[in-house]
Amino acid sequence: MNDTAASLRRWGVMTDRVLPGRRALIIWILAAAAAISLLAVTATLGATEYRTPAGAIVIFATMLAAAIPGALIAPHWATAAAVLAAASLTALASPETAAPWPVAVPTMIALTFTWIIVGMRARWWVAASGWALTNFIALMTASEYGQRVAVGTVVADLVVFASVSLLGVGVGVMLRNWTLIRAELTRQQAMTAAEHARREAVEDKARIARELHDVVAHGMSAIQIRAASARYRLTGLSDEAAAEFDDLAATARTSMAEMRTILGLLRDEESSVQRAPQPGFADLSALIGRARDLAPVTESGRWELSEAEQSDPVFGLTVYRVVQEALSNAARHAPGAATRIDWQDEPGARIVTITNDAPEHPAAARSDGGGQGLRGMRERVFALGGTVSASPVADSAAGGFRVRVTFPRA
Repeated sequence: MNDTAASLRRWGVMTDRVLPGRRALIIWILAAAAAISLLAVTATLGATEYRTPAGAIVIFATMLAAAIPGALIAPHWATAAAVLAAASLTALASPETAAPWPVAVPTMIALTFTWIIVGMRARWWVAASGWALTNFIALMTASEYGQRVAVGTVVADLVVFASVSLLGVGVGVMLRNWTLIRAELTRQQAMTAAEHARREAVEDKARIARELHDVVAHGMSAIQIRAASARYRLTGLSDEAAAEFDDLAATARTSMAEMRTILGLLRDEESSVQRAPQPGFADLSALIGRARDLAPVTESGRWELSEAEQSDPVFGLTVYRVVQEALSNAARHAPGAATRIDWQDEPGARIVTITNDAPEHPAAARSDGGGQGLRGMRERVFALGGTVSASPVADSAAGGFRVRVTFPRA
């Protein structure tokens, strides 16, 4: 379709539209009505007043009238048709008539309408060239046969024709320029509005980054400092308790590093430099190892990843966040319960299922309602064309929970 449109444009047909779309139907109706009316008048006067041969008057009157709506889709060809038809009607018209000569009034009106539309649909020089050619031909015709008619009548007809048709050229060019200027202003306004919206979004992100830094980052820093210094501040700690505090401090440091990355992205959306690498497949073992410190975690199956999938940072980060969120939810809502991670390879998809058993002691209900983790998980997976299902385990009377995530194969 695009190739056909390009070919038509090369031949001067279906050029870029400059007329307002909502007014196109009205313009087509007016152009068709003008063409039909002028065809009838031109053919009648040509046959009666100017004694033009019947065959010629039908052909050239039709050509002149068709140039009016034709200029809407092919202004260059319409200009050529109008010039040829006007020149032929002028040359074939008998000067021995009481009507205006060499250019009949219907011809003047038809050319004026044509130059208006051509001026709106094409470059200014197209309509100006048609105007110059038709006036030159009319002048040459008057010079050749003008001795049969009073000079004053001929001069008046030529002056009126030149003035009226030139006015049509000017009106068409002005309408084109006005339309193009208005379109450019609309485009600039849209760009300004988009830039304003982008700046507001950047400011909102900066504000969110400040809030995260002031609230979350400071809190995580305090946790890390207190956990790291626990073995020195608290006397009588066992080796197991000291190791637990050290793991807590390491987890806090990792979370702070990821928080700094998020804050950097929020503050500078155009920056491609990150403070720390994003986690991926290589970090899953460490993530699962930390989860085993809190509750039993087992794995089954494996993914046979292609080289492209292994090197895809978005895919790796999404899988990491999915497992991280599922394990975090299990630790939060089912503390101490066993968790199973099942990696499945299917012909058209890769599936990971994280299932936790019911806790021995129910966790306390959250006051904030929660739910943001699963929502973020779904947004990440949907962006890669995958699906997420999260629901209680149907065959578990004790109340386990299962998260099943499906990724399409690359």
